[in-house]
Amino acid sequence: MFGDHAAYIVPSYLISLLVMLGLIGWIRITYSSHKKALKALEAKGIKRASSK
Repeated sequence: MFGDHAAYIVPSYLISLLVMLGLIGWIRITYSSHKKALKALEAKGIKRASSK
């Protein structure tokens, strides 16, 4: 159905998909933790340099 090289191609696509999903998850987790840290700093009165 997929050809002679399907035994190599299909697993490589699956591994690539897992890696990309892992990276997306990692980015989302770090984004939310950085956002919380910025809110905590702003609550203490520390402002961002870019908010001038």
